[in-house]
Amino acid sequence: MVISVSPQSNSVALPKSPESSVQVELTQTLPGFVLEPTQMFAHPSYLYDIYKEGIEQIYFPEKEILDAQVTVKVQTGYTNPRQFGSWRWRAYRWAMTALREIPAVDCTGTFILDARSDADGHIGHILENYIIPIRFAEHLLSQHLGQLIKIHVVLRKTATALGRQVYDTLDVPVICTDEQVYGNIVTITTDVANAKPNYMQALLALGLDLNFKGYNPNTPERIFIPRRGKRQLKNNDAVTQYLEKRGFTTYYFEDLTPSEEWSITRNAKVIVAIHGAACSNFVFNQVGLQPSSSKESGVRLLEIFSPAFVLPGYRYVAPLVNGRWCAVRGQVTPRLLQQLDFSNKPRNLHKSPMKDPFEVSLESLERALEYLGVD
Repeated sequence: MVISVSPQSNSVALPKSPESSVQVELTQTLPGFVLEPTQMFAHPSYLYDIYKEGIEQIYFPEKEILDAQVTVKVQTGYTNPRQFGSWRWRAYRWAMTALREIPAVDCTGTFILDARSDADGHIGHILENYIIPIRFAEHLLSQHLGQLIKIHVVLRKTATALGRQVYDTLDVPVICTDEQVYGNIVTITTDVANAKPNYMQALLALGLDLNFKGYNPNTPERIFIPRRGKRQLKNNDAVTQYLEKRGFTTYYFEDLTPSEEWSITRNAKVIVAIHGAACSNFVFNQVGLQPSSSKESGVRLLEIFSPAFVLPGYRYVAPLVNGRWCAVRGQVTPRLLQQLDFSNKPRNLHKSPMKDPFEVSLESLERALEYLGVD
């Protein structure tokens, strides 16, 4: 459900009555876990042997994800309005504040989380920064208050169609406005910089599922997720043909709806994907979480990295869904190496050479699939 509101048609006066206020603070431990050792397979190079190029295997040692403390606070009051940068907007806001005529959307009695500071067009940000923490917070609040709590998310008035669709498919109510909102304001904080794995571990430990509308149980067991645009494969056709001969079905997630993406990743037993927002969908995988599942029956995740963008954060998803993860890194070019290791200039991941297409070795892919036990 998406609610678009206008302050002119739905505004409230300051202040609100204290009788209807809510004040809650809950703290809970998010359990940690251990990541098993794994490998990343590099592009063949004479760095391996001066007389015969070879594939370097980069070792990722065991890593402990420590427990994290999460604090969920609820305070009846107002969110801040969405922050714009223009001087006209700042002048308008200053004048309205001086006159105490700040427009606000009245959501009395509703639990509200303000998500307007993040990218509502990036599916990974939505899932990892909001959906998973919100589901955990709803569980805590429902237990504490003795009733089912549903958190509404506040997005900017011009939120992307993708953002609205993601929240709707996951049955998270959305309010689209640039003004401040009155209601039971929810904030979720942790004592570690990155608690995304802990939230996911906690949801699974509680038996909470990321259900969504439009689930299709009839999708392939082996899938390949390439990219268009930034960091796409130079030899995409060769990689696609190689994987399709091994039984993989190719999907460009840019062409699919959220429910189609999540159905595909939920059912897959082997996933080969270029690193990017599509990899956030790994959290929906269920093949290794069935009652009869064992460690050997979980999903196999093979993540392909541009050498300019190695960010192995999705490594943590595999053990949470009872699976295994490894990676393949593309070919390093002189220009890229200069920028990464021999330049004092700040790196911009949205500019060349960081965003450039890259080549991946079929031999490296084969070694990685063998490592994962995929025939």
